[in-house]
Amino acid sequence: MITISCTKKLFELSHFIEEPITTTPSDEFYRWHANVFRLARKNNVIFMNNETRFCFILFGVKKIHFQNIDEVFTQALIENLRFENLEEELINKYVAHIDQITFTKTYNRSVLGSMTDMVLMTKFMIEDYLPLSEMTILPLNKQLNRTPILKLKNYPEQLMKEALRK
Repeated sequence: MITISCTKKLFELSHFIEEPITTTPSDEFYRWHANVFRLARKNNVIFMNNETRFCFILFGVKKIHFQNIDEVFTQALIENLRFENLEEELINKYVAHIDQITFTKTYNRSVLGSMTDMVLMTKFMIEDYLPLSEMTILPLNKQLNRTPILKLKNYPEQLMKEALRK
């Protein structure tokens, strides 16, 4: 099971059903935080893994995407992990845990701060990927995951690879 902790703004936009928070330190690898932000007059959603701070952005999200969020999240995660050149068996092993997705309130201010930093960097880096009509979000996500996270003293991409290989 995957848990996605959503900001209030994302809950309002998506109409997800909020579940109570149940946390144990051992399952932080299967917990994500998510937030919505506006860029180029579009709604965009950033997902960030609690343990590794590995993140990816869904650009131009519409209400229909929220209705199929299980599929949208899973497909975007697979695409981003493949773009990081991870072995297919490691990706499949992680994705096997996505039998169900639950949504909770945010509870980790450190992850929220890291997400905010990534959104600010996205707004700065997006100029390299213009025009938006031809933009592929995967290279931008890859660049974000090669940005050091000072709190963890490492890069999200490296931490995700190490965690998947455990």
